[in-house]
Amino acid sequence: MMIKGVIDMGTNSMRLAVAEVENGKLTMLGQKVLYPRMGEGMGRERRIQALPLERNAEAAVELLKQGHSWGAEVIHLTATSAVREAINKEEVCRYMEEKTGVKVEVLSGEQEAQLSYLGASEDFVQEGRTLAVLDIGGGSTELVYQSKGELCRASVPVGAVALAEERLSWAEARQMLQKLVKMPLPQDILLVGVGGTHTCLASMEQELKEYDSKLVHGFQLKKTRAAYWLERLLPMTTEERLSIAGITPQRADILPAGAWIVLQMMEMLQQETITVSDKGLVYGLLLKA
Repeated sequence: MMIKGVIDMGTNSMRLAVAEVENGKLTMLGQKVLYPRMGEGMGRERRIQALPLERNAEAAVELLKQGHSWGAEVIHLTATSAVREAINKEEVCRYMEEKTGVKVEVLSGEQEAQLSYLGASEDFVQEGRTLAVLDIGGGSTELVYQSKGELCRASVPVGAVALAEERLSWAEARQMLQKLVKMPLPQDILLVGVGGTHTCLASMEQELKEYDSKLVHGFQLKKTRAAYWLERLLPMTTEERLSIAGITPQRADILPAGAWIVLQMMEMLQQETITVSDKGLVYGLLLKA
């Protein structure tokens, strides 16, 4: 038996997960999420700015302390889209390592996709149906699925923060999302969505004033409802969106962009529903660690 910890440093959020691992099975001991938004203000130049970097270092130090208090002897610190795409990636990693004392592992898009699939797949494997996992983050979107006996993994730098900050147009984003389908998908697939956009939409659909993973994990979100929320959210201000149960302050400004990506992918994959998972990358990281 081992107690492992991972910190996933994303474009919008930073997530700590600590678990007991025995015979390849995870027993989660604690999770905590902060929102230091590493990708804020990156612009088309894709440069991580000083203030978001400082916020992320402070958040990582806080989460490391929390993880050790839950019994984790070693905590792995990983970075995804914002750091991966940044022109000052090496400088960012050095700064984080100096402040935290922990080496940063920057995941490639394909690694992120495969680990999200590993984390999300266990609960939803169904005989006779191919599992496709869609991971929408702040800076990138990943799609993983089986086709002709092999695992197809793809990642594109289209995410909710990038779209909300207008680093790319929605027309550009649509073209890039089409690159996620590298090989034809089998006819009967089960589409599973991971990431904060999916869990937030599931919470809104159920009018959850407090997040409840038991109600969110496995929730079936219909394409018609994703379209409804997109149409409703777009004309609203960030403050107005906060009046909707299930929306968190850290996601209110970027949620329309995330909902648009969900809708685009469901249309592209010809799926009327998507099954929401609140497991994903951190679960995959824990299994790999």
